[in-house]
Amino acid sequence: MLPLPPPVYPAVSQYAVSADRSDYAAANNPQPSIETHPGPDITNTTGFDQLPPALQAAPYSTQGFEAEAHDRSPYTLPEEFTTWLFNDPQLSLFPPDGQRQGSMSLGATAFMDESVNTSCPAQGAYDDIMNDQFDGLVPQHPMSVTSIVDPAQTEAIISEEKWKQLLDLIENRFNESDSSAQKQKDELLKGNRDESQHVLSLRMMQTYIRSYWYHFHPQMPILHKPTFSANKAQDLLIIAIIAIGASCLDKLHGHTMTQAGADLSSLLAWHLRGEIFKDRDFIAPAELWVLQALVLLEIYEKMYSTRLLHERAHIHHATTLTLMRRGSSLLGRSALDSPPAGTVDRSDSNEVRKHSYSHTPDQWWNHWIENEATRRVAFAAFIIDSIHTTMFGHTATMVAHEMRLQLPCDESLWSATSSAEVGRIENMLKEKGSKPITFFDGLKNTLNNKSVRTNSFGRTALMAGLLSVRWHMSQRDLQVRSLGALKALGGKDIWRGTLTKAFDFWKSDFDQSYNSSNSGGLPSGYQPVGKIDEENIFESRTVLHHLAHMATHVDIVSCQIFARAKRLLGRTTLPSDYTNHSRRIREQWAPKPSARDATFYALKFLAQVLTPDTAGLKRSASEAGIGGPTEYSARDDFLINRPWVVYVAALIVWSYGYALDGPIKTPPNLISLDQQTYDMRLFLERVGGVQAPDDLIDTPDRNACMGMLYILRAMFDKCRWELLREGAKLLTNCIEMLRGRDV
Repeated sequence: MLPLPPPVYPAVSQYAVSADRSDYAAANNPQPSIETHPGPDITNTTGFDQLPPALQAAPYSTQGFEAEAHDRSPYTLPEEFTTWLFNDPQLSLFPPDGQRQGSMSLGATAFMDESVNTSCPAQGAYDDIMNDQFDGLVPQHPMSVTSIVDPAQTEAIISEEKWKQLLDLIENRFNESDSSAQKQKDELLKGNRDESQHVLSLRMMQTYIRSYWYHFHPQMPILHKPTFSANKAQDLLIIAIIAIGASCLDKLHGHTMTQAGADLSSLLAWHLRGEIFKDRDFIAPAELWVLQALVLLEIYEKMYSTRLLHERAHIHHATTLTLMRRGSSLLGRSALDSPPAGTVDRSDSNEVRKHSYSHTPDQWWNHWIENEATRRVAFAAFIIDSIHTTMFGHTATMVAHEMRLQLPCDESLWSATSSAEVGRIENMLKEKGSKPITFFDGLKNTLNNKSVRTNSFGRTALMAGLLSVRWHMSQRDLQVRSLGALKALGGKDIWRGTLTKAFDFWKSDFDQSYNSSNSGGLPSGYQPVGKIDEENIFESRTVLHHLAHMATHVDIVSCQIFARAKRLLGRTTLPSDYTNHSRRIREQWAPKPSARDATFYALKFLAQVLTPDTAGLKRSASEAGIGGPTEYSARDDFLINRPWVVYVAALIVWSYGYALDGPIKTPPNLISLDQQTYDMRLFLERVGGVQAPDDLIDTPDRNACMGMLYILRAMFDKCRWELLREGAKLLTNCIEMLRGRDV
C-alpha cells in the first residue's frame, strides 16, 4: 500500500470579498479557443414528449436498452439536441396546455418528474409566502459553543455510543501497511480521547460535523439538514462529512488544531473510498447514502487534498457516474423506486442502511426527501463533472441532455421542518402560480435570455449546463475542423456568441434575484439564513461567471504548458509540447480578440478579489505611494472554486502579457511586501482598469504583473491544498521568464 499522503489544509475564509456587481461589456467577435482536449443517454421521463425524436423514449423505461440509445456515443451532444437548444426558441419540452398532472404532495405521482409548466409567478407571490413562513427567525453563530452542543440540532450531534462506533471503525478498519503512515495514524490516535481538545474527542467530532454544515453545505446542499441525524446516519457517510468539516475548521481554533484536523481528513479520505467500495450497498441501484458519500469524498479529494488523492478522485469519477446510470438517479428516482439487485439480499439490513432518511415517523415525507435528495446528488455529480472539466482541463464524462430532472425544489420546501409545512408551502406556491421547472427548460430559457426561477444551487446547475454545452460544442468543432468538414455544419464557432451572452444573462438574472431578496422581496428558492450564506451565494456567482468567460476564450492547459509546467493531467510534458503550445499561444491566440476577452475577464476577477477596495484603489496606489497588503487569503478561503480560479486568472494575464510584450525590459527589484503590493495595485489599476477588451490593444506594459505574481506565489505557497502549492512553483517560472531567464 502506498504511504499516507501528506496532510492538507483546505480553505476557510476570514474576509468577505466585496464583488463589483457591474456588468462587463460582452465579448465582441469571439474567436475559437485553442482547446486541444476532446454519458450514455438516459431514457425520457414524463413531460419530455416534445424533445427531438432521437432523444425521446418511453417514460421511466429501463435505461440503455433502446437500440438507438445503445448505439449513440455517451460523450457527445446529439445533433437533434443541439438544434433544439440553439435554433428553436419556440419549442417547449411540455404539452401545449401546460398542465401538470399530480402534485409534489399528493397521490402516487408525488415522487415523479412529471409534465410541468415553466411559467413564472409574479415576484410578490414569494414575498407573501416567505413573510408568513420565516418571520421571527433569529440566527445563531453556528460555530459558537452553545450551537455546537445544542441537543436540538440533530444534524451535528452524535451520542457517546455513536462516537465509540466511529472510533472503532477508524482504529480497526483503517489499517496501514506502511510504517511511516502507521506512525502518522498512531500520532493522531494517541492521547486521552476523552479530553475535549483531542482531535478525535466527542466534542471535536461534533465540531467537524458542524463545520461541514456551516462552511460547506450552503455551497453543495445535497443533504436534508432539517431531518438529517448524525447519530442515525450511516457511518461511512458521517466519515465523509467529518473529513470535509475537519479540513474546513475555522482559523479561530488555532494553528495546532486546524493542522490536526487536516491530518485527520487526509487519513479518513485515504481509507474511505475502499470502505465504501467494500460495503454491500455499493451495487446498483445504490443506496442514496453511497452516492452522497462518494460525491462528498470526490469533492474533498479534488479540491482540498493532495495531488495523489486528486488524481485518484478523477480516476474514480466515472465509477460514481456509472453507479448512478446503472440505477435511476439521473431520472430523479431513488433506489426505493427501483427494483433491488437480484443477487443481493438486503432483507437483513436495518432501516438506517436501507433508508437514508428514515429519521421521521412520516414515511411519505421520508419518500419525498429521498427523491429530492437523489435529484440533488445527481446535480452535484453533474456540477463536479462540468466545472472541473472547465477548471482543470479534464475530459467531460457527462452531457447536459442526460440530466432529465426538475431543477432542485424551492428552498423553502427543502428547509421545511415537517411534512405539514411542506404541504402548506407547496399549496401556497401553487396558489401563487409557482410551478417547478425542468433542467432542460431552465437551460434553454437561459440561452434565450428568459428569467429562471430557482435557488442558488439550481443556478449553479444551469451554469454547469452552459459550460458542458460549451465543452462539447468545442470538441465537435475541433473534430470537424480536423476533417475539413466545417462548412457542412454552417461555419465555425457560430454558437460562441450565444453562449457568451447566456453567461452574462445568467449573471444578471442571479443579480436581480439576489437584489430582490435584499430589498425585501424574496425570489423563488432563495432564503438566506445569515451572512455566510449571502457571501457563498454572491461570490460563487462571481467566480463561475468569470470562469465561464475565461474558459470560453482560452485553453487553460495551454497556459500551464506555456509557463513550463513539468507535468499535467498525469503526463510529463515534453519539449515538443512546449514548442507547439508556445507557438499557438503567441501566434494563434494572443493577437486575437479571444485573448483580449479572456484577459479582460481575468483582470476584472483579480481586481475584485485582490483589491476589493476599488473606491480607494487610486488613492492607495497612486497618491499614497504605497499599497497595503491584500486582505484576500487563499489559505483561508472556504469557497470551493475561488482559489483555483484566482490562479487560472493570473496565468491568463501573464500568458497574454508575456506572449505579446515578452520579458520586462527593466525588471523592478521588488523585495519587500509593500513594494510587491504597490506594484500589484498599480498594475490592476492601470491594466485592469480598462473598460472593454479591445482597450488592451493600446495598453502599454501588459507584462508588468510581477508584483501580483509575487503576492500570489507567497499566498499559494501557504495553502493547505497541494495543487495550489504546485501552482506557486509555476508562478515562480512566470516570474523568472518575465526577468528574461530560462527555466
